[in-house]
Amino acid sequence: MKLPSLPFIGRSARGPVLAGYHVPVRFRAGTILGVLAYTGILIVYGVALTYFGPSVLMPLTAPLAILALVVIWALPDSARPPTRWLNALVFAFLVALLVWPDYLALALPGTPWITALRLTGVPLAVFLFICLSVSRAFRARLFEIVGATRITTGLVVGFAAIATLSVALSNDPATSLNKLVVAYLYWIIIFFASAWVFSKPGNVRKLAWIVWLFVLITSVIGLQEWRLQSVPWAGHIPSFLRIEDPVVQHILSAKSRSTTGIYRVQSKFTTPLGFAEFLALATPFIIFFFVFARNWLLKGAAVATLVLIFISISRTDSRLGAAGFFMSFMLFLAAWAALRWWRERTSLFGPALTLAYPAVFAAFIASTFLIGRMRAMVWGTKAQSFSSQAREAQVERGLPLIWSEPWGRGIGRGALELGYRNLAGGLTIDSYFLLIGLEFGVIGFLVYFGIFLSSASYGARNLFNYRTSEQLLLIPLMISVTNFVIIKTVFAQQENHPLLFMFLGAITALCWQIRKAQQQDGIPG
Repeated sequence: MKLPSLPFIGRSARGPVLAGYHVPVRFRAGTILGVLAYTGILIVYGVALTYFGPSVLMPLTAPLAILALVVIWALPDSARPPTRWLNALVFAFLVALLVWPDYLALALPGTPWITALRLTGVPLAVFLFICLSVSRAFRARLFEIVGATRITTGLVVGFAAIATLSVALSNDPATSLNKLVVAYLYWIIIFFASAWVFSKPGNVRKLAWIVWLFVLITSVIGLQEWRLQSVPWAGHIPSFLRIEDPVVQHILSAKSRSTTGIYRVQSKFTTPLGFAEFLALATPFIIFFFVFARNWLLKGAAVATLVLIFISISRTDSRLGAAGFFMSFMLFLAAWAALRWWRERTSLFGPALTLAYPAVFAAFIASTFLIGRMRAMVWGTKAQSFSSQAREAQVERGLPLIWSEPWGRGIGRGALELGYRNLAGGLTIDSYFLLIGLEFGVIGFLVYFGIFLSSASYGARNLFNYRTSEQLLLIPLMISVTNFVIIKTVFAQQENHPLLFMFLGAITALCWQIRKAQQQDGIPG
């Protein structure tokens, strides 16, 4: 009786294998060592879980994540990378970011919160890595796209390197490593994935429509919240999404300024300031639809939305939101006037408005001091004086710390290193400029904010060569990026940062589209 051949025994052992691989010719000593090592790892994992319990679950997953990356890297080449999944997951991530509160999540023992962002962000990262691994054409096209904004891309990669190195400088490497993973997942990967997805014509316009949609949704939630004087779902959260954490309880509690007692709406965001920041970043897109839409119903809807945004920002009692809202109009006017002058050389309106813009801008700044309502919204009143004093105190304390260690103190350590506490006794830091300086040092500060300024600069240079109406969306994208930098002088929360890195990817994609069209026409880039 002839017995079937066993795996790895004899030279004739063969079996079906994945395309691109082959069965080892003979049994090797390395195979035995590999099996023994694998068995040893399983034993170590079993003992650790038995002895320490769920608390070590996350550290033990780190080698598995590395192993998964190795497996993805070893995948054979394919002519059909899963780009459809990448496209769908980028938009799913955007929807999850804008519609679902990040504090409504599953909380299993020993694991981080399972949020909507993680449920979309992790698969997005996996599919991006798979596309990079299996397709040389995908890699070449992605490198070509991000090469359209070479300085911005270089600064993004440089910031990723600085953030990684900062973990070694941290007094709490475990916490810093967790923050680093979040930065890679929600910022760096989002930038590259967005650059690919938005390079396809029509996708940036979809982005603009989605932003408008969720401005309406979050603002309507804010109106209901104002009526109830509390977050609408507070007290109605299902048990499987309820997280018993002091931070979450604080988010769900009523917000009001201590000096006035007036309620401050936050919609689905974690703070009123986060809601106001989102509205300020979205305002340029609504102005875009008002200016460039040909349908008067659409123009009317845009005006109504701008009124709704203004009401919502006023109910957040946020100066940063008001400043971003008004700056959106001023910056859009400047971009539109310059573009009109460039495209219609025979018209006097464009040059007249462009040359008069400094006077118009000066008049606007003067109005924020002279008109009582605008002065209160932009610069604040005595009710906001404590916030201003707190920021000044933080800067006075933080600058010496930055100069004493100009290389940074580690990602995620800014507030702890500053050590400034609010009246409730909680650690707080208001300026993101100060936070970046503390965590990444002087070079990290220049690199990080250089990302946004260089991206806006690329957008401005390529705007004048636009070919399609979609490429005009460079205007609101650039203004949002500029508003972001202005807002970060007084606001350190990172809730809207993934959206900004998505905007950076969209700017890169549109610049690539414009340069590609120029090359096809024989015009040097």
